[in-house]
Amino acid sequence: MTPRARTDRFGATPRGALAAVVLATLIWALPPGRVRAQEAALAAPADATRPAPATPGNLSREEKRCNAGLRRVERHRMKLAETTRAVEANRKTAEACGSRRACDQASHRDKTLGARARREERQLAQLEAEAKKLCATASSPAGPR
Repeated sequence: MTPRARTDRFGATPRGALAAVVLATLIWALPPGRVRAQEAALAAPADATRPAPATPGNLSREEKRCNAGLRRVERHRMKLAETTRAVEANRKTAEACGSRRACDQASHRDKTLGARARREERQLAQLEAEAKKLCATASSPAGPR
């Protein structure tokens, strides 16, 4: 049996007909969804601390540094949020510990995660201050050339 005949035979079954309808619906529905998502991203207002988007060729060295600093801050915020979720999950686990050893492990984990969270908060504050300084120099008017 040729592959084409096998495909035709599958399409004649109810399961094959349903699969063809689902596939056609997905193909028909995908491009407008992508277009709408792109339009929403373009229509979203720019963040107050971030300069308006520009083409890479139009950015000055200071603007590039500002954007890099803001990206670094955003990555660190995500890292801190992940650590905070881990701290909360560990606290829930520590509340339900069944044995002394499990409670000791949860307590130790709580101390280490707490120390990590405090360290990441300090680093985030430092990165935010650095990014603010970089963006202030990027947005300040340039002197005569």
